[in-house]
Amino acid sequence: MYAESIDKFARTGAHRASTAQHTPLAFLIGAAMAGAYIGFGDILMFTVGAHVDPAYVHLVMGAVFACALTIVVFAGSDLFTGTAMYMPLALLRGETGVGGLLLVWVASWIGNLTGAIVLAAILLAGGGGVLLTDGSGAFFKAVEAKMAAPGLVLVSKGLLCNWLVCLAIWMAARTKNDAAKLGLIFWPIFAFVACGFEHSVANMFAFALALMSDHPASITLAGAIHNEIFVTAGNIAGGAVFMGLGYWLQEGGIGHPSAAATPASEGAGT
Repeated sequence: MYAESIDKFARTGAHRASTAQHTPLAFLIGAAMAGAYIGFGDILMFTVGAHVDPAYVHLVMGAVFACALTIVVFAGSDLFTGTAMYMPLALLRGETGVGGLLLVWVASWIGNLTGAIVLAAILLAGGGGVLLTDGSGAFFKAVEAKMAAPGLVLVSKGLLCNWLVCLAIWMAARTKNDAAKLGLIFWPIFAFVACGFEHSVANMFAFALALMSDHPASITLAGAIHNEIFVTAGNIAGGAVFMGLGYWLQEGGIGHPSAAATPASEGAGT
């Protein structure tokens, strides 16, 4: 029932592992683009949410942030949270090894961080937009809360977030209709943002911008590292265990390498 989707993502994982190994600069550029695309979603989310009635702010922010993954899927780029699902599938199906999985995870995470930092620096040079002007209070408050949250809370919110993000990627890959993809991407992303879950790449941009700016003393590099460690772990668990492993087990848990060598075309870098 799910073998075709599993094989598609397994081939994507194998292709990404090969790209990261043989053309690392190209892979890092693709990952940096994904980090920037998610950052654009952050900018829009905090901009429109800055002056919304508190009763509706989470709904509005969730609705607009869906643009970020939409761009990633349709434009194509290498997003770490997506690799958390398809690299384990590539490993389980025998398309790559542990080394390939870890290489893609590390390279995509670093590339995403690079793109997020570059975008944050550009926005800062441009005045910071609403995030660092009339919306700075809400922005810094959100960043402070993320940095101060306990580790278990961050792991749990990171898991729930990437379960939904990878669900969006999984569903979008199961249809060739672009209009359907838009709807299938929207709802899980809307849910994770509106519910306040944690996305490691989205946090990269928010932390980078906050740390570069004239920020409150409670916003620190140590706080950013604390958040990223636990949220990244949760994101991996959500994608690898609750999506990748879950669907692999539904297909019998057998590692049948796929015969085809062509990578999945659907937003293959998600």
